[in-house]
Amino acid sequence: MTPLRQCVTVLGISAVLLVVGVTGALGVIVLASGVLATAAPAWTTELQVAGRRYEVNVAGLVRLATAPGAAVLLDGRAFATNAGRITLRREGHAIVARCAPCRLQHPALASTPLQLPRVEVSAERSSATVTGWLTAEALRVEYSAELASDRIRLRWRLPATDVGAAYRALATIVPEALGARIEGTLEARGRLELPSRTGAMQLNVSGLDVGGLGTEALQFGWFAMTCRKADGGMQRIVNGDTETRWASLDRMGANLPAAVLAAEDQRFHLHSGFDEAQVAPLLASLDESGPRRGASTVTQQLARTLFTGGEKTAARKLRELLYAIEMERTLGKARILELYLNTVDWGPGLCGARAAARAYFRKRPEQLTPLEAAWLASILRAPHSAHELQFRAGHPQTEHAHRVLMQMRSLPKSERQLWAHRPLTFATASRAARSPGAKVSAQRNADRNAPIAESALKAAEAASDSGRAVGAAAVVR
Repeated sequence: MTPLRQCVTVLGISAVLLVVGVTGALGVIVLASGVLATAAPAWTTELQVAGRRYEVNVAGLVRLATAPGAAVLLDGRAFATNAGRITLRREGHAIVARCAPCRLQHPALASTPLQLPRVEVSAERSSATVTGWLTAEALRVEYSAELASDRIRLRWRLPATDVGAAYRALATIVPEALGARIEGTLEARGRLELPSRTGAMQLNVSGLDVGGLGTEALQFGWFAMTCRKADGGMQRIVNGDTETRWASLDRMGANLPAAVLAAEDQRFHLHSGFDEAQVAPLLASLDESGPRRGASTVTQQLARTLFTGGEKTAARKLRELLYAIEMERTLGKARILELYLNTVDWGPGLCGARAAARAYFRKRPEQLTPLEAAWLASILRAPHSAHELQFRAGHPQTEHAHRVLMQMRSLPKSERQLWAHRPLTFATASRAARSPGAKVSAQRNADRNAPIAESALKAAEAASDSGRAVGAAAVVR
């Protein structure tokens, strides 16, 4: 059950309790609330009462639960829900619902339930406007909602809030919050229209800093990471300075770093790990399936590769943000970009620029032309499908690559235009696959790195067992 549906259920049960307590003018109250107005384009939901399901108007439920005198009739009522036991109380003309303890679970939120000691929400209606607040630990959001038969227009405000306290409230889905040093202040306000889940948001974060996650260990050395194989499985590998699959930033050439930043993070040198200008619009509109891809900086993507994994949840985004902010301080831009280029997924078994340049073009990264670099950057959103549909088929799609190329502003415009009119040719996939020298070299590297990989994996397990590292990366000294 989604958090939104849980709220609707609470309001629905409150409305039913109200109906039970009202006599005399019951029919007039129910009809006036609009709870039975279910004709299109009304926003409706199903409500189960006494074993039967009824289609009801969502805004009508809210009207009925917040009708004049409802707080008196609902005061002291309690009922069980999937989230926890809900108790209702009256505060003046407002009705307050309390869930304690409260357990919220939804695949878009996290893979595990969010558990909170207490959540409270208040509601008081005047005509078609409901006002109130929602509290959960250190978080308090004030809201007002305009009710219509087919929608609810919500305006909300989060006053200045300590970021560390907010994260600690989410510790059951963001385990790093318990051990990390998190500083800063967050303010936000926005509007949201339901059921379309569209809106706008203003976000202001000041003094944000994170420590205690151990990312400084990536300043130099080897580390263990996972790389997706051709069969879709994940393989643990060793990567890092002086390792055979590694290419230092000064051996990447100019084209590939420029292309990646043009495609993935044009404000890389301006932000401090996350981009407020991109995050606010992303968070303003909700998606039932989870956070949409987008607004992730190169630093955040590196955090996802090395620490948080790729699950499509809000919790992963929050964890990712912590690592990104710390890495900006502990590693710096050059090292972050070097790590990103050497670890990013470019296709089946192709983790890092050196493997990608060799597989797709039989070149070293510094030998890539601007167009080749732009194509590699253009497939970062879907590298495995590009490998299958473009590389293996021998038919490169260059439309997106040309857009990336035009954003590589370190190149003169005339040079960008020149490369945009040149053909793009892959290395022959079958020839690369048949290469006996490549197979021998790969086996030699695997044999050489076997003890290192085993040491890295043991270090990762030891760090996890001791609670010193929550993420996936482990450094081998």
